[in-house]
Amino acid sequence: MARVAFCQDVLIEYMGFMSMAAVLKQKGHEVEVFFDDQTNRQAYLNQLKAYAPQVVGLSLLSPSVSWALELAPLLKRETGAVVILGNVAAILDPGLIQQPGVDALCLGEGEAPLLELCQRLDQGLPFDDIASLVVKTPQGIRKNPLGPLADLETLPFLDRSLYDKFSFFKNSPYLRLNLGRGCPYHCTFCTNAFLKRHYGGSYLRKMSPERAVAEVEHQVRRYRPKYLMFIDEVLWFSNGWLREFLRLYKERVGLKFVANYRWGPISEEEMRLLAESGADAMILAVETGDQDKRTKVFRKNVKDQEVIRVADLMRKYGIKFCVSQFFGLPGDTIPGHLEQLKFYRRLRPTYLWTTFYQPYPGTALAEDELVKACLPDTKDFGLTLHSEMYLNLPDKQRWLNLKKVYFLLAAFPKAAPLLVRLTRHRVPLLFDLLFMAHFTYYALLFEKVSARQLWHHFQQFTLLPALRKLRKSLPGLGAGRGPSSA
Repeated sequence: MARVAFCQDVLIEYMGFMSMAAVLKQKGHEVEVFFDDQTNRQAYLNQLKAYAPQVVGLSLLSPSVSWALELAPLLKRETGAVVILGNVAAILDPGLIQQPGVDALCLGEGEAPLLELCQRLDQGLPFDDIASLVVKTPQGIRKNPLGPLADLETLPFLDRSLYDKFSFFKNSPYLRLNLGRGCPYHCTFCTNAFLKRHYGGSYLRKMSPERAVAEVEHQVRRYRPKYLMFIDEVLWFSNGWLREFLRLYKERVGLKFVANYRWGPISEEEMRLLAESGADAMILAVETGDQDKRTKVFRKNVKDQEVIRVADLMRKYGIKFCVSQFFGLPGDTIPGHLEQLKFYRRLRPTYLWTTFYQPYPGTALAEDELVKACLPDTKDFGLTLHSEMYLNLPDKQRWLNLKKVYFLLAAFPKAAPLLVRLTRHRVPLLFDLLFMAHFTYYALLFEKVSARQLWHHFQQFTLLPALRKLRKSLPGLGAGRGPSSA
């Protein structure tokens, strides 16, 4: 049987890894996950070498591409395994197959192709003709047609045991799950429109309500969480599915949960069902308090009055809600963002999430001429969207300051004039502390993280990135232990 190693640079449960592991283990293959915190590259490689995998898989979103391309030739050298890249960044750029150390790309969903790859390796057979794979061969690059999408009804339950060895997940108060794949919307800052064209009309899928609740029951019985997080880009596609799911969930599970709200017609009765079935909090992707920008630039056809109606209903039925606001786009102005605070104060969200825009490949907005004109010469996408503005726009420091206190400006109008004046000054420690205080409030309220998990998030998304940046600026610091060392 084949031995498979999944590698990741963010310590979070990858749903794709857990799904592929469940399929592989059904057929007797071995699977392990290896997390690279990028503090000691050689120690990480030694772990993988000791495991002796036949296949090493890396799941790529845009922020992880540079990490993966740096790691791939080292993995190949140390393990001799087949190194395969997948997920949206590989789909967007099949040219990654040319990179050193990369043997194959998966341009489709990974369950069937990876199982077939393992079976071929077991039998000593070539694997260059497997559907959905792009394979590097001595004769050149072979790109195979896409295979069928996974049948969510017949997939085994997610194999969460992959992550049991990490203390981060031990006795976690929450459990993350997904119940479907894809998103029905075409927002210009998101890759979903590209993925729907890539996969075709059958890409959008939800488990049936019965299968979805069975998945939840299985995981809850094993891990006994206090709280669930449904991380689907939207919890439901149709209101009929939602009503049946909520009925079964209330009867058979009943735990509090947080999920991403779906914009579209929803009745007050359905909102009441959400609350009664366990919806403790919902994430409302508002994106901006400027309706014209939301509907015309982001192509999210959600009017202010609908946002207000939904917010009022959620408050009525005791559902906490978080709304979102983009920063760092061409044409943004400080006065414009301050004007939008009126809208957010009308909504009175439990939390106002702020994020810097990043022009990810494959998104329509990244092709906008105004965005292209503001691109930096060379820059990787960051793992965190909180500490740096991607585009070259004027007055970066003030934008960074404003973003870090934007929730406080909305929540505490009397303090707003002073905070706005302070944004004109370079006092990063003050703004970092203010941001960390209210972001901790979000993490505890919406994600229900433990103190251990909160500390890890701080290390992963604040402390370690800062240290890596320092090492790059001071090459002699920490020599032999940084990400570039072998």
